[in-house]
Amino acid sequence: KKIITLEEFKKKYYFDYNNQAIYHIMKKYHIDYDVAKMYLSHLIEISNAKINIPKVTKLMEIMNELESQNFLIKMPLFKEFLKNKSIVIYDIENLNKLEKRMFHEIEELEGTNIYNYQEEKEIYHHQEIIACTTAEQEVSYIAEKIADLIEKGISPQNIKICAIEEYKNTIKRILNWFKIPTTLEDNNLYTTEIGNYFLVNLEIPLENTLEKFKKKYPIKNQKNLDIYNQIINILNQYTWCNEKEDLAFFLKKEFKKINIKEIKDKNRVEIINSLENITNNDYVFLVGFNQSEIPKTYKDEDYFSDIEKMKLNLDTTDELNQKNYQKWLQEILHTKNLTITMKKNNEVGECYISNLNDDLNLEIITKEKTYNHSNLYNKLELAKKLDTLIKYNEQEEDLALLYQHYKNINYLTFDGNYNIVDKNRIRNYLNHHLTLSYSSINTYYQCAFRYYLSNILKLNIYEETFYTILGNLFHHILSICFTKEINIKEEYENYIKEITYPLNARELYFLKSLEKELEFIIQTIQKQNKENKLTNIYTEENIEISKNYEDMNIIFKGYVDKMMLNEKEDELAIIDYKTGNPNLNLNNIIYGLDLQLPIYIYLAKHKFKNARIVGFYLQKILNNEITKTENKTYIEQKEDKLKLQGYTNSDLSLLKDFDSNYENSHMIKGMKSTTKGLSTTKIINDAMINQLIEITNQKIEEAIKDISNANFSINPKRIGMENVGCKYCQYKDICFMNELDIVNLKEYKNMEFIGGEENDT
Repeated sequence: KKIITLEEFKKKYYFDYNNQAIYHIMKKYHIDYDVAKMYLSHLIEISNAKINIPKVTKLMEIMNELESQNFLIKMPLFKEFLKNKSIVIYDIENLNKLEKRMFHEIEELEGTNIYNYQEEKEIYHHQEIIACTTAEQEVSYIAEKIADLIEKGISPQNIKICAIEEYKNTIKRILNWFKIPTTLEDNNLYTTEIGNYFLVNLEIPLENTLEKFKKKYPIKNQKNLDIYNQIINILNQYTWCNEKEDLAFFLKKEFKKINIKEIKDKNRVEIINSLENITNNDYVFLVGFNQSEIPKTYKDEDYFSDIEKMKLNLDTTDELNQKNYQKWLQEILHTKNLTITMKKNNEVGECYISNLNDDLNLEIITKEKTYNHSNLYNKLELAKKLDTLIKYNEQEEDLALLYQHYKNINYLTFDGNYNIVDKNRIRNYLNHHLTLSYSSINTYYQCAFRYYLSNILKLNIYEETFYTILGNLFHHILSICFTKEINIKEEYENYIKEITYPLNARELYFLKSLEKELEFIIQTIQKQNKENKLTNIYTEENIEISKNYEDMNIIFKGYVDKMMLNEKEDELAIIDYKTGNPNLNLNNIIYGLDLQLPIYIYLAKHKFKNARIVGFYLQKILNNEITKTENKTYIEQKEDKLKLQGYTNSDLSLLKDFDSNYENSHMIKGMKSTTKGLSTTKIINDAMINQLIEITNQKIEEAIKDISNANFSINPKRIGMENVGCKYCQYKDICFMNELDIVNLKEYKNMEFIGGEENDT
């Protein structure tokens, strides 16, 4: 006898894939990890498909590619093994169409018999649903009930909360106020100091990393040994990966899957997603019993549409919804100690009871709220009720009761200053690991409190827009077109197909119309490159520098769009593509601001230590429409717009290798030679470049020290008349900055702090 999960069985019957398959698909089709996983998840569905639709053709191409590379794991003898066997399926009615077809095929095998096992379960007739005004009140209700159960001697490990994802932050927050431990408190290996230490010190070959790990975290300690063995098991899956950056990427994914659970925390309330595997000894709270939430309502938005699913004989949206409905109905009826709650309202309006109640026919009741188990929660509730009273002159229920017990809660007191957080608390929160880049350094020097909100508390929300999509598309093509032969049109179209952002018709048209513009940009850059000897090109180079400060492990990293070197790799030019307006001002770098180009020099010199800097430039790759002038053709003007803008080394022996026509340059904006030498461009020498590198390193070190020591004061910088610290800040309603917080700085015009530019436009 052998017990096996349905997913394991399907992989044996059809095929499975390994991690190298994911990596291969990512590289082959230039897609990200999640898209690659999505494609691979649908391969079994089309393995025997006979229909000709584009999505199936695409997946067939991927499957054939993986098969040709031996990345599909097949067990050709498994069907033979199944002959003359009896197979017992638990709950055969819940199989999907693909699974039913699979077992129908197996049933045709010689001597094979299929049996359905349906466990006889007792049905429990529940009486009521507890209706609360909001999700927060719903969770506070169950927190009180859980506290009551624990007081009666019920172990937390016999208490479960069944909740959808949207409830989990509220559950974690409120149960923490009630001091009820939950499984949501687990840390995964990636978020721990021990996991980050391994990733920060990752080297290939791995022997040195493993030795460092065992030295810092002796494996005589059982917890360290368990984690060490888990890491070894993961590494054994990636013996094929010899690139440090790629291995680090996959290890991060794997580390996030490994939960680290302290022994002392085992006795916790478990947060679950369904009512499967519940015993009669468990006390279960089913929260969010609202329409479209329980059961979840599927929509016709999967990779395959319903029309395509019908052609492939797969479950359609309606069929999935019907099965999910019946599954939830049966699980509720078979759960003994069950409390069901719902909310009446959310942020957008009224919420309705789950349509499961059409069959359950439970009475909706509202029970009196209690305040027995959390002083902290009660005080917060009082503050909210006082807000309602003062703002809207409405006295909410229980206001008088709470006010009678908590008369002094410092209501309406506020101190806008940053209250210093203990540095050890910050370091533990960061797991003694800090990753910095140009953007994070720039944010810190704009305002330390702004950095704290954005990068420590992570209150910033990244919103993908059409313009970021456009910039990423252009950067992607430009990162590969100069290092290998590609079909630009095909690469461009494939990238657009993989975009998950919902493009409207106008955006899609605009995106496709810019393909010709990109081809012109590439042709112009190729023409520019004919005039230089720096033919070794590195694109989208990820450069990381490891640093340490006290007990903190720091990684400073950055992506350099393009580095061009000669054959000896002792001459180096740096180019950063810009889709917006280039900012060439280096006068603020003394304050740690606008350090992007100096940081590129800093990173490039770390990788190519012996190279002299020929120049560092911005190249604007998306320009506004040209207004035609008399002395130049339209094409000449467009080519002028693509000239490099930046700083050039005054050493002509370097310059002529980069731009052989520098006397009247077609490559560098404003570059020409006069009887007095180079003019009308930004000129810099080796000594000044070294000073820029030194200033950059100094500002990075200062930021590391200050961040590690939790220096996050509200200190926006004002240079001259411009408040650069608050410019475009998302957090003005949080910090309550006033004039006394502003740090006024001297405005420099000509980089006087390093001697001034030799010549400036």
